Amino acid sequence: MDKKEGRVLFFHAEFPSGGGERVTRDIARGIHSYGYEVYVVTCWKKEGPSPEVTLLELPDKKVNTQKNAEAIIDVIQSLSIDIFVLPGFLWNYLGFVQKQVLCKFVYILHNIPLWEVIAKRERRKRTQGSVLKMLEWYLIAYPKFVWLKSYDKFYIKQYREVYDLVDAYVVLCDGYKTELEQILKLPKQNKISVIHNSERIIEDLNLDRKKKQIVFVGNMTYENKRVDRLLDIWGMIFERVPDWELILVGGGQEKENLQKQSVHMGLKRVVFAGGTSNVQPYYDDASVFCLTSTFEGWPLCLSEAQANGVVPIAFNCCAGIEEMLSPSGINGILISPFDMHEFADALYQLLISPELLDKMRRNVILKSHVYSLDKIGKQWVNLFESLNL
Repeated sequence: MDKKEGRVLFFHAEFPSGGGERVTRDIARGIHSYGYEVYVVTCWKKEGPSPEVTLLELPDKKVNTQKNAEAIIDVIQSLSIDIFVLPGFLWNYLGFVQKQVLCKFVYILHNIPLWEVIAKRERRKRTQGSVLKMLEWYLIAYPKFVWLKSYDKFYIKQYREVYDLVDAYVVLCDGYKTELEQILKLPKQNKISVIHNSERIIEDLNLDRKKKQIVFVGNMTYENKRVDRLLDIWGMIFERVPDWELILVGGGQEKENLQKQSVHMGLKRVVFAGGTSNVQPYYDDASVFCLTSTFEGWPLCLSEAQANGVVPIAFNCCAGIEEMLSPSGINGILISPFDMHEFADALYQLLISPELLDKMRRNVILKSHVYSLDKIGKQWVNLFESLNL
């Protein structure tokens, strides 16, 4: 294998932490065999990075400070960094750093384009019974979204500034590339590249141990995950599938509300398993994965489910999910957003059809191989080489 040496620096507010940080570790593993050295600068350094990553702590715990920007410039210059990668967040000092160093810059959009607008809208809608909050939403926030689109303009301006500064802009699927080209009014020849998140291949997968379990794995937030919908869906079918149980893995700000909802609805066989750093046992046992999000980017939980032979069913709320689960009925099940009855009917039919479940289980495992680390790592190497290292 031909090797090309290069040094790549990622910037994370906290590392290692959530999905975006896992993607960085996967990229590091994928390009390591090609001779690349990977460094990560972070405001909050935690234990347990992969051996392919050298972790460096910044002087300030706040992300957007000149002290951190100057420290990053020093790291880039002292280590002769070839590529600086900013994954998933808009950093105020990107232009400041870019003017003072010679390396190439890559931005990774880890979500759907303009996800910030959708998240802000959903947060505003979450009035939790407060009359004042409800009035604020309908009199102030909602008109801005519907008529003035002021939030859209604010974030579009930020997206454009980042695009103009970087040498390559990476999105998670072709659909997001098309959306971003339209949002930013870009020419056909542009800086946007499409690279999926990778997924590991599970060796010696034991499908015989699968139980009659439906699982959700993720952070229980209202603005995007909407696990309350899943409880409503379970409420429509749980009495007809007495052998099945629903396992909810994760913590988050909505967990207490969801527990109250489950009790109020009189739901049976719902397990709130809590947060954990090791979700593998849940994937080992589960047969079906449910995702009822309002928006996603390229949800790692779906590719993890596929890799573990857990059949995913999700609302077709974004291009990433559509690509991951297509064709629907083979590599998972796509549901019209946000048709609760359609979701409940499809889930019920899957649970009472063991032959279909077994067939789809084997299909989704094969689909996950499309995102293997070898394939995705090579795509990152190709991108870096195209930047004339």
